[in-house]
Amino acid sequence: MPIALDRSHPESGKFRDSRKPLRVARLSLPVIALLLPNPAFAQTCDVNMTAVERRIADLEGNHSLVLSDIGCEAPTKKAHQLMCDAALDPQSNLWRMGRLDDLAWVYAYENATGTRIDQENPPRDPDFIAKRDACTDEACLCAALREHTDDSLGGTSPYYKP
Repeated sequence: MPIALDRSHPESGKFRDSRKPLRVARLSLPVIALLLPNPAFAQTCDVNMTAVERRIADLEGNHSLVLSDIGCEAPTKKAHQLMCDAALDPQSNLWRMGRLDDLAWVYAYENATGTRIDQENPPRDPDFIAKRDACTDEACLCAALREHTDDSLGGTSPYYKP
């Protein structure tokens, strides 16, 4: 008769018959739901974040002082609220996509004009800002950021697909 140490018993050293099934605690439905993957916490933008971070690192070498035009102290626009929330959410990649877009725009502007800009007060793309700020959900922001970054970086964009 096989005997196994019953480690689940509060008094260690007790043995149980291993032919009998173990009692398993019943988990309530809410507890089970917490253990399953939740699509609400999934990344909205399906992007290669390793490639995004690599491109950010490349561009920050010459443009490290460029900051976002979005202030997160008290954002009033829905798009700004979503971006600021994303900055605090490790599951979201929107803020980092925004960082890449800011750097990409400055890079493209300098290449197009042949001049260095004031990194602490760079010119902004008003058409893109209007499009981005009109977004009311993460999918819209993701699409706007992808498109603008692709326009700025072309074939060197991590999102670019020929």
